[in-house]
Amino acid sequence: MAEYKEVHGTKIRNYTTNPDNTIQGEVWYNETDNVLKFAYPNVTSAGSWRTGNGFNTTGSSGRGDGTQGTQDAALATAGNNGGYFANVESYDGTSWTEVNDVNTQRAFMGKFGLNPATVIAGGYNGTANVANVESFNGTNWTEVNNINAARNSPFATGDATAAILFGGSPGPSGGTEVWNGTNWTAVNDLNSKRYGLGGAGTSTEAIAFGGSPEPAGVDLTEAWNGTNWTEVSDLNTARVYIGGFGTSAPSGIAMGGLVGSTYQSKTELYNGTNWTEQNDLSVARFQVSGAGNNPAGLAYGGAVPGTKTNATEEWTGAGAPVGAWATGNALNTGRRYLGRSGTQTSALGFGGDSDGTNGTDLTEEYNGTNWTEVNNLNTARRTMGCGVDNNSALAFGGQPSDSGGVSNLTESWNGTNWTAVNTMNNARATGAGSGIVTSALCYGGTPTPRAHTELWNGTNWTEVNDLNQGRYGNAGAGLTNTNALCFGGYSSPPGTYENKTETWNGTNWTAVNNLNTARYGIMGTGASNTAALAFGGEAPPNTNKTEDWNGVSWVEVADMSVSQADGNGAGTSTAAVAFGGAASPSAMTEEWSGSSNTIKVLTD
Repeated sequence: MAEYKEVHGTKIRNYTTNPDNTIQGEVWYNETDNVLKFAYPNVTSAGSWRTGNGFNTTGSSGRGDGTQGTQDAALATAGNNGGYFANVESYDGTSWTEVNDVNTQRAFMGKFGLNPATVIAGGYNGTANVANVESFNGTNWTEVNNINAARNSPFATGDATAAILFGGSPGPSGGTEVWNGTNWTAVNDLNSKRYGLGGAGTSTEAIAFGGSPEPAGVDLTEAWNGTNWTEVSDLNTARVYIGGFGTSAPSGIAMGGLVGSTYQSKTELYNGTNWTEQNDLSVARFQVSGAGNNPAGLAYGGAVPGTKTNATEEWTGAGAPVGAWATGNALNTGRRYLGRSGTQTSALGFGGDSDGTNGTDLTEEYNGTNWTEVNNLNTARRTMGCGVDNNSALAFGGQPSDSGGVSNLTESWNGTNWTAVNTMNNARATGAGSGIVTSALCYGGTPTPRAHTELWNGTNWTEVNDLNQGRYGNAGAGLTNTNALCFGGYSSPPGTYENKTETWNGTNWTAVNNLNTARYGIMGTGASNTAALAFGGEAPPNTNKTEDWNGVSWVEVADMSVSQADGNGAGTSTAAVAFGGAASPSAMTEEWSGSSNTIKVLTD
């Protein structure tokens, strides 16, 4: 057996307190507490939902009750949006795309399988319940053998060759049928007849939960062992028209539903024995469809007060890494409105102002531990910038002082010196930049909240299509001039702290989902328009809030240690560094890690 030193490279050390920046698995002796302690991964204790892109069809419900597909490959099949339709859309983990329609328009059917091999069974076509079953091969739908009893609002789960369908209306029904890839066979009924129920599992091991009677629904759960249904632990919240998903028996997820006239957002996890409440859906709804398993699932569509929704939410189960900020060594000179380049372990901070009035030419490089002063900019100014590391950067625009005009100057850094290169077309300050020294983008800024965007090709700046929302004090992400993200800032008139986010594809800016907290003087970084980090800013007042962007939505993560604005950041959404700012301490440095540790006591 390997010794601790062979694994970790050091012996177990003694500390009077706990060490800073612990490493996962590290063990030490705390002399004050007189105990051995160790660093353990800090993970979420409950699952949570994150907003995804909605499907294209106008909000609809009844798009199937069952587990059909995965989080990255799901189907929204037929449904109801005031009328019954045959439309089908496929989800790839980011967006929905229309594919070929089903043969029989319907809603409230059972559905199962893994996209592209999926099946729908039964439902209601606007006139009558149907027994029709259709199979999808990734391109077309084909009629196959019918279920034995026509019904709507059953639940189905399994794969395209082995599945189970149970419950439904009229009746209500307790009827259960098993599919072998060719035929349906009636088997033993549920103990409690019901419709609008949820479920999870396989043809040989499944659960059924919730459902009618209306208006309150029931909390009953039954488990299927391949032969019989047996009552097991109840849901915490009774409800009807509940959603569910899961094909890894005996685990399952229950979400949404209806209790009287109250639309539900509650989510519960079944572990084979008990139900545990998790974090709620963002959108309360009933007749919501599901796909996937715990810990990676999907909820989409459904009925919301007064209408239907096309909202999609992605599920991540408990055990996900928890990010955290850690204090790093400070800049040698505190300042605000400085430019940035690089990564968490190879960053550059340049320009800015340290006295609240006049620009500075100071440049400092960061090696992941300390800041070191290097050769100065040629022109002192508050500035914008971008770059891949501390050996390659671009500084552009800015403002020499409060009383001076804005600048169009551009300088290039080669790791040793700054060199003046071709100027921008539009002088500006306090905008944002993305890219590297040969492929950059500048957008937003003052005077007036600019929407102007300019593209740098390594030699010249060219005006390209504007932002949809002019602003300044915004932040950005991206490593090329064809892929960028702009977020936050301030616009006027009227004076507005912005939460707007726009994504750049090399030609146009497109508005996407907003930040949760609108702010000016926001800091941010990221490698692309699908992975970014936003932190700090003036909300007002200054905030320490941090948000993570996954290409679709922003979600709040761990706060910074210090509420700060008008600084800057470098790195990626999982490994970043924040530095500088307008508030004391203006020389602050904090490092972000997408994962972190918690400290536990080692016991016998």
